[in-house]
Amino acid sequence: MTHAYARFTPLSGKVVSCSTMAIAIVHRKPSVAEFESVVASVGFRGHDYAAVEIALANTLFCVCAIEEQQVVGIGRVVGDGAISFLLTGVMVRPSHQRRGIGTLIVQALCNAVEGLRYKNMMMEVVPQPGSRSFYERFGFTASRSEPLGMVRWFNEA
Repeated sequence: MTHAYARFTPLSGKVVSCSTMAIAIVHRKPSVAEFESVVASVGFRGHDYAAVEIALANTLFCVCAIEEQQVVGIGRVVGDGAISFLLTGVMVRPSHQRRGIGTLIVQALCNAVEGLRYKNMMMEVVPQPGSRSFYERFGFTASRSEPLGMVRWFNEA
C-alpha cells in the first residue's frame, strides 16, 4: 500500500509566480532561522530552535514567499494528511503586508490540500483578531458561534 504522504512530495520546490510583483511562492519549508526571523518580524512569540525543527519536520504542506532570495512570508498546513488539516503560521513581514502575499500563500496551501481528492476533508484555521474576513474569502466559515477558538500556552517564556 502506498503511503498517502507520498502525494505531498511533488509540491516540494514548486514555484508559483506573481506577475504584479517580484515575489515567488515556493512550496518548501523555511530554515529554522528563516522561520524565526519571520516570527520575530510580526511580533509573535519565538520558539526554541529544536522545537521549530520538529514542527517543520511534521508539516504536511509549507510555502515560502520569497523576494530577492529573502523569505518575506510563510504558511503551513499540519494535520493527519487525509481528513483533518489546520492552516497555521500564515505570516508576512510587516514591510510586505497589504500586497497580496498572504492571499497567495493561503491560496497555494488550499490548492495543495484540495489536490489530495479525499472525500470530506476539512481544513480549519484560527484567525487572529481582525482577520476573519480575510479567511472567509477562501471559503472558510465559522464552524460554530462560540467559542471561535481557544488556546492554552505551555512553558511560557
